[in-house]
Amino acid sequence: LPAQLTSFGGREKGLADVTRLLSGSRLVTRIGAGGAGKTRLAIEVANRMTPDLRDGVCYVDLAPITDPDVVPTAAARALGLPDQPGRSTMDALLRFIGHRNLLVVLDNCEHLLDASAALVVAILECCPTTTVLATSREPVGVPGEATRQVPSLPLADEAVELFTDRARLARPDFVVTEENSAAVAEICRRLDGMPLAIELA
Repeated sequence: LPAQLTSFGGREKGLADVTRLLSGSRLVTRIGAGGAGKTRLAIEVANRMTPDLRDGVCYVDLAPITDPDVVPTAAARALGLPDQPGRSTMDALLRFIGHRNLLVVLDNCEHLLDASAALVVAILECCPTTTVLATSREPVGVPGEATRQVPSLPLADEAVELFTDRARLARPDFVVTEENSAAVAEICRRLDGMPLAIELA
């Protein structure tokens, strides 16, 4: 999983909800607008689930991929699989995963929905003990997919907490006071509680 260099705060209810869903559904997709925190939430869920997975987590970032045909290759590379002459990448990938107890995090599917769906269907059909957690701006569109929206942060608490935490990276002595609380709340309101926008601010 990608290293996270900042703390994760809030959204405990959302994390618990996704973890519960993954215990009963083999495909869960977190959907939401860009900057809503889908990737960060997925990585946090995967980190928390890793100790219970015999074969760990495979993180596949589709953001830099533009060619749909490369999606299986991206998954194979994430698992450290070399090219296997005479065998398709998809076949090699499915044979490798087999009966492994694995969580595949398929991140940023929105621009490759058909290719992502084909990969997910293949994994779900051929690898009975593997589960997929996807992130996308819209559902992947696979039968049995459980979707959950990633909402903006609540303005009354979590948005302000995130702003405060990130502000302390620039100014360690920063605190929300009576004098600046209205300004902080207004910044979070204008940014609609979007985590990425708050971090940038």
